[in-house]
Amino acid sequence: MRHFVPKPLRLAALGVAVATLAAVTLTAQYNMTVNKDRLLNAQNEPQNWLMMNGDYAATRYSKLSQINRENVKNLRMVWALALGGLQDVGQNGPENELNPLVDNGFMYTSDGWGTIYKIDARDPNRGRFMWVTDPGVKHQGNFPRTRGVALWEDLVIANLPDGR
Repeated sequence: MRHFVPKPLRLAALGVAVATLAAVTLTAQYNMTVNKDRLLNAQNEPQNWLMMNGDYAATRYSKLSQINRENVKNLRMVWALALGGLQDVGQNGPENELNPLVDNGFMYTSDGWGTIYKIDARDPNRGRFMWVTDPGVKHQGNFPRTRGVALWEDLVIANLPDGR
């Protein structure tokens, strides 16, 4: 497994667009701890998105109220980061059926080949890669498709296209 922090990517790749709407005060050192209680009560942490569908009820609903019917027309992209994962995929491209997860201003997502990205989304003007983990899925014989990541304790867990 290779770990690296990428240089600015110049790929016409899948972009992660984030409109940062609320400032979150964070300490300089943050250690992720997603446990049973936080997941059971995910709806009580509207600034975070700890599970694929938001909570165990799969409501996909956020209690945040900063965006409403009157101002939604003013939304715009404020930054984007290019992910990898488009190489060796043919004409249809990768299949990413996932929502990025967010915990205290850090976003976790993956590309079609299972590479996991931790993105610092705390700055409203730009995101930056904190780390990238490429599990080394062989492209030959595998389809570039992922269903997302999960957070548990201090782990980011993902299923990989090769079955790992």
